[in-house]
Amino acid sequence: MYWCIIHIKSGNCHDLLRFFNEQQGIHAFLPMMEKWFSGAHTKEYRNILLFPDYLFIKADMSKEHFHQTYQDLFHQISRFAKLLEGEALISMDEEEQRFFERMFDENGVIRHSIGNIINSKLNVESGPLKGMEQQIKKIDRHKRIAYLDYQLLGTRMKAPLEVVNKV
Repeated sequence: MYWCIIHIKSGNCHDLLRFFNEQQGIHAFLPMMEKWFSGAHTKEYRNILLFPDYLFIKADMSKEHFHQTYQDLFHQISRFAKLLEGEALISMDEEEQRFFERMFDENGVIRHSIGNIINSKLNVESGPLKGMEQQIKKIDRHKRIAYLDYQLLGTRMKAPLEVVNKV
């Protein structure tokens, strides 16, 4: 399994998303996460873009085969999209790929986790953050967000976390 990230310079990635999803053995998605919205008439989680202008691709092929197959495509679209590699992005190793496979569901969405704080210690009971309590560096209970000890694309990774009890 090879993961790669494409930066879309023009902000219009739906054609590229559709193209890659039509290819055999490739799943392309815009990474999203659930975000809590609370207002006068609504209290719900909605999906928002996690990294605007970035397209994630999971391919059932090696990195070399992927590059060889789509080399001409990336050369043709270089004015509005760029495959991030080399110095622009540290290539995802197997550990990072496992991290993303754990975090994202089959639709490329990070679902919210539910946990409790007991004696100042977080215990995540369900969701993708279960068992990852040591990687959580900060919790914003009001916004229902956990900030992880992991950076991608120049920002600290975050995930939705609902803390239902603090004892």
